[in-house]
Amino acid sequence: MTRTKSVPATLAVLAIISSTTAAAAEAPAQAPVDASDVSVWVADPAQTTLNTAKVYRNAMPSVVGTTRPKREGKDAADLFPVAPISFAQFFGEPCRDVDVDLKIKSGNFLAHWPLGKEHAGRVRWFDSDLTKEPPADIPPAYVPDDGGLFGKLRAAPDALYLKNETRFERFLAYDVEPALPCPVRLRGGPDEYTLQNMTNRRLLDVAVVAPTEAGFRVGWLDELPSAAADAEKPEKKEKKPDDAKPDPEAVFADAEKPAEKKADDAPPPLPAEADADMKARVDQFLNQRVTVAVESAPRRDLLGMVASQARLRLEFDDATIAKDKIDLAKPTALKATDVPARDLLADLLGPANLSYRVTDAGRLFVTTAARLAAAMEKQGGSIEGPPVKVGMSQPLKAGDPSYREFTRDALTRRLEGRGLRKDVIATVLDVYAKDLFEPGELLVLVQLSREAIDEAVPLDVFPTPRKFTRVALVVVRGIDPRLQDQAKALVRKLGDDSWKIRDEAESKLQSLGPAAVPALEEALRDQDVEIVYRVERLLLRLGRDVP
Repeated sequence: MTRTKSVPATLAVLAIISSTTAAAAEAPAQAPVDASDVSVWVADPAQTTLNTAKVYRNAMPSVVGTTRPKREGKDAADLFPVAPISFAQFFGEPCRDVDVDLKIKSGNFLAHWPLGKEHAGRVRWFDSDLTKEPPADIPPAYVPDDGGLFGKLRAAPDALYLKNETRFERFLAYDVEPALPCPVRLRGGPDEYTLQNMTNRRLLDVAVVAPTEAGFRVGWLDELPSAAADAEKPEKKEKKPDDAKPDPEAVFADAEKPAEKKADDAPPPLPAEADADMKARVDQFLNQRVTVAVESAPRRDLLGMVASQARLRLEFDDATIAKDKIDLAKPTALKATDVPARDLLADLLGPANLSYRVTDAGRLFVTTAARLAAAMEKQGGSIEGPPVKVGMSQPLKAGDPSYREFTRDALTRRLEGRGLRKDVIATVLDVYAKDLFEPGELLVLVQLSREAIDEAVPLDVFPTPRKFTRVALVVVRGIDPRLQDQAKALVRKLGDDSWKIRDEAESKLQSLGPAAVPALEEALRDQDVEIVYRVERLLLRLGRDVP
């Protein structure tokens, strides 16, 4: 009797063991490590890529091969001090057979360390081991200890060693040139600046750092939304139970009803976007300064006033605007004197979640930012996000404890909030804090969202780390609105009657670097042969193609 009862009990135990084993087999493997991937990248409005190879200095030691041009002497001294770099480290327990796969969606790898297996658009360190101690059978590769980032990463006491074939290191470092434009636009100042997100992803922890004669002024934003912000939050759809069966009568009843057509569901197609020549012509009108001083008027009328002074015509996507319940008849105040038309349009359109595109007829087609974002996303482009204002602090001295609290310490807290380890943050800021918060020119610091990093430079680790943190801090330079006015004034002096004034203007334009490029490219169409000749020479020196 006892034996008879033991059979089903044994089967039950075997069933439990079998199901547990199956569940374990289906569970994804996990490495007992925490991974940190940190990037410091550089951008400016004159470049179409981040970390442009021809423009920025090399952060890799001399023993590391790179495709960045070699710069020496005065050429190297004149380069922007922040050198782009990315690195990954692992913390936790030793483990074997770890695969690291680094890719770039659009752009180039310029260098990496230690050497991995290079493929088209990717670098791999497969079958690697993570250890507490350096491998005894492999000598360490020579890297000059100059107190820079590599030496600090090697000295990190808690970081695991990554052994790959006959090489090992306490980190992986890489230098990339992603095909991404400058992420922000800046205007206004000096007490208050207006920023706009030029990407399809939100930007985080944005700081404006502006040097003055009395010290440095700083302003912070927690987030700078994109025009496609709503698209980042997918709607949660309720799942129907698998056993839910459709009601046959309801199905046939619906089939008998003719489909109802709603005019609002199919707005007119977007007009064709203008080519580069037409956009350049419209830009000249948008840059014209206008004056509008009205206590209260409908937003539509104010838009018309600004466009009329700039000699531009507006078209409104009334169907989409009405569908999104945006009231252009709502009274609005606008008091602006001698301001570029572009800035006033942004002030009027941004708060209402509107934007515009330049059509092939040279008009501005005004519609919702969301509709333009969706259209641009299909084409792989982006549109301007809503304008957001940031107030600047009073000037503070770099040596004041309050300035460190407002800058380095504030960035530390924000990076910790993104999940980055304190020791990793300290390593980065020990190298970069002075250049970031005591700059010789206005800088904007922005953090890319995790989604944006993964889209631009995917990094896969298998087995999956128990915690995987990725941070990308983009340092934006050449964005000070005053630089463009200065560059334009200097370009006019390239045609001066005095040879000395022409040479001084050319030298100052070259010192402005990429910030001078927009004004130089615009001057290529000048009627003065001397100006065009010097402009072409400057553009070639700045690494730009001359048509």
